[in-house]
Amino acid sequence: LDFPVTALPCQSRTPPWFHEQRSGLLFSSTSTASSGRLISSVAKIKGWPCQQDGSSQNDKGIRSGLDLPEDIFWYIHALMPLRDAARAACVSHAFLQSWRCYPYLIFSKEVLGLEENAFREAEITRDLISKVDHILQRHSGIGVKKLKLDFLSATNVDSSSIDSWLHRAVTPGIEELTLKLPLDSNAEYSFPCSLLSNRNANSIRDLQLSFCAIRSTVDLGCLRTLTTLYLYSVRITGSELECLLSNSLSLEWLTMVGCKEIVWLKIPCLLKRLHSLRVNECKMLKVIESYAPNLSTICFSGHVVQMLGSLQVKTLKMSCFHQCNILRYAGTKLLCIVPNVEELRISSRAEVYSETLNNYRLAIYI
Repeated sequence: LDFPVTALPCQSRTPPWFHEQRSGLLFSSTSTASSGRLISSVAKIKGWPCQQDGSSQNDKGIRSGLDLPEDIFWYIHALMPLRDAARAACVSHAFLQSWRCYPYLIFSKEVLGLEENAFREAEITRDLISKVDHILQRHSGIGVKKLKLDFLSATNVDSSSIDSWLHRAVTPGIEELTLKLPLDSNAEYSFPCSLLSNRNANSIRDLQLSFCAIRSTVDLGCLRTLTTLYLYSVRITGSELECLLSNSLSLEWLTMVGCKEIVWLKIPCLLKRLHSLRVNECKMLKVIESYAPNLSTICFSGHVVQMLGSLQVKTLKMSCFHQCNILRYAGTKLLCIVPNVEELRISSRAEVYSETLNNYRLAIYI
């Protein structure tokens, strides 16, 4: 295994058993007892998916003169960034095997080494699509923990390609899914909610979607492990969002930015773990109605909306740059709606201090 040491993660992420440099890689000359402890500790992390897919866990063949089992090579491989992991797979049979189950699939122009050039946007997009296709076609689809498709600055990404990538990589065991579609896509792509049903829904913790639509939320399974939901310029109605939230009982953070179809945001009482809500520039939004018992922080930006429900908010941050008399509203109405607020921050264009808010911490930006 003779490839540059840069193929490994930075030193801060280097596993503790690496001490000596040999043939461009760092290995340790630990005793048999130490190796046994290492193998035992790695084995405790999780069963390696490629092994579960037919490889023997007892296969401890010689790897370039080192008596190391496959699971240690797979663990090392999983620590590498995607580009370095791909390079390692090109020169090592052991890493080639684990490449088919590489867990962290993060695709963007930066990760894949495609330089920004305004005159080559179409060419860069073609290269990006080609590279993602090439990698995912050779991936088994097993063992994916994180999938990130960042195409914000790309152009004309075909919907069928996106569908193919998602169906290939969103498999049981996935924990993080990020989909950022092109800025000029007008959110026309409809995210296939059926992907997050049955076994796929049991492991997802973090879901981030940008510039797409969410329809047919009835196809969703119970997202029992979802803790973070981030929607940026996503086309989704209030009823569709309510259905999504009702299936996300472990949700803790909800962020919505530029979701223009939301008029009434209703948060059910089932979301007992939800503690943070952020809503920015959802221009059609008129009402926020929350019954989440532990919602303690709300960050809001946009036109003032009506707040309903049982609000136990402790921290409220509001940015209403395009609306006058925001302090008057805060002093006469808002404090009655959120009587338990302890920290109130208001950003406004031209307001003066109000004695009504004297007992609250207030930040005013003029």
